[in-house]
Amino acid sequence: MEIVYFYHQDISVCPVKEYLSQYLLAAKDKEFLIKRKAKILADIDAKISYIGANGGRPRPPFAKPLRSYSCFEILNSKDTNTVIRILYFTHQNKMILLHAFEKPANYSTERERKRVEKQNKLGEKYLNIFKLNPNNYEKYE
Repeated sequence: MEIVYFYHQDISVCPVKEYLSQYLLAAKDKEFLIKRKAKILADIDAKISYIGANGGRPRPPFAKPLRSYSCFEILNSKDTNTVIRILYFTHQNKMILLHAFEKPANYSTERERKRVEKQNKLGEKYLNIFKLNPNNYEKYE
């Protein structure tokens, strides 16, 4: 199964690729930050690659269907309080990475719950945009 980033033509960006760019190494990064960024990217890549190699089917505990939505979520811990969520779906033998964002490990307020819900809806919107033009993607690397 080919793994690709959804490309949003209207804003000329791949949302997941843009989110993950914050973990690319910078010349000013200290050694501990370099290790942390490398670990986060390696963990996410391993999960994406594993799911892609298994036909895009979500594999608990790090991936599952997103309740009330048409996509799946990959979960990756950033730290003890924060989880990185990557939304994806499969279409014509492709695993399309739609959207990525951070969410609290545990919701403590209604405001946090609404913020996460807004991000989930944005992922669903990207899914529908992709279905209208399934050639809007970039290869995952």
